[in-house]
Amino acid sequence: MNHTLLGLIYFMAFSHSLMLAISLWHRSAKQSSGRWLALLTLIVSYKLFEGGALYTGLYPFLAHSMDLLPGEILVIGPLLYIYSIVVVGKRPARSALVSCHFIPALAIWLFNSPAVFRGTDAKIAMWETVVTSSEGAPLPIYLVILLLGMKVHLSVYLYLSWREIRLFEHASANLRSDNSQQVLANIKSLIAAFFVLEMLWAGLFIGQQYFGLDSLTKVGEIWLLLVAALMLGIGYIGLQKPDLIFTKEEYTLAQSRADSNTQDKTDNIKYFHSALPMETAELLAKELEHHIQAKQLYLDDKLSLTDLAKATGIKAHTLSQVINLTMKTSFYKLINTYRIQHAIELIDNPAMNWTLERIAYESGFTNRVTFSKAFKEVMQCTPSAYKKEKVRVS
Repeated sequence: MNHTLLGLIYFMAFSHSLMLAISLWHRSAKQSSGRWLALLTLIVSYKLFEGGALYTGLYPFLAHSMDLLPGEILVIGPLLYIYSIVVVGKRPARSALVSCHFIPALAIWLFNSPAVFRGTDAKIAMWETVVTSSEGAPLPIYLVILLLGMKVHLSVYLYLSWREIRLFEHASANLRSDNSQQVLANIKSLIAAFFVLEMLWAGLFIGQQYFGLDSLTKVGEIWLLLVAALMLGIGYIGLQKPDLIFTKEEYTLAQSRADSNTQDKTDNIKYFHSALPMETAELLAKELEHHIQAKQLYLDDKLSLTDLAKATGIKAHTLSQVINLTMKTSFYKLINTYRIQHAIELIDNPAMNWTLERIAYESGFTNRVTFSKAFKEVMQCTPSAYKKEKVRVS
């Protein structure tokens, strides 16, 4: 690929990444999960800036602002992991413990600090060497070990992040009535793709160093773009819910569900510690339906299981049992069923000639996409098709 064109692509990606970082930071509350994503995106934007300067040939003019963050890969993993544990409600106990995650990155930065603070002419000479050197040349064994060690470090953090997100992706359907589950599912998929990409890089790198393969050389120029695309994808998804944080009570509920599933996979003893008598469960189910309908609790787009527990006076763990085992559904589907019923009433009312977007918001949905998906699951057709059929019949 033409290096000037490639450099322009890098600069375009840099501008988008920087704007995303700024948006995440401003839209996130202090100590929220979005702030960690903003820092992660900012680091990615800096590496894209370096790539743009290198491939466009502008590095002689920008050398003083380059190579300031060696070993950035050792920062990306911990930042993503901290974002994950903040989202699921595991608040870092002390800032000192959080700092421990960045010790390897700090060690690499201190080791390279002479190069970081070298003069502009020396930096230009270094980048010229990078541009003119043979990318396929074997590296010293200590560099090979260092690079692979950094990839292993990142991969471990990716796995830990994926594991935390995965637990709450499954649990969120019984904890939240918004699109938290879809957001977590998308983030989990991108983390998994990132992990696979890193494993592929390690394989190509070993093949290049010891088996004479040049595959890594061919894709090396765009590799950072691939990584950046995944990281920016996580950032854009996180921007949908920049303050996505599960509470301590929700974390406890999710853990109890996971422990129950681990001890026994069968549904009939899923809640083996506190199973409710059938008559009691049925009475609670009727009471729950009454509260939801009478107070129209489903119209709250942020309604959670713990919110419902406070509104009904029934413990959240008991509510979860009633919804899952007696009503044979999940909290997410239960609340969305009421929302769809409300939306149908609005569509069927000839006096309310509202758009589907407004109907979605008035029914407790946060966006049209989530509304359409839930509507199709309940009614087996899209809301627009249902509305057209009503107009045709009338």
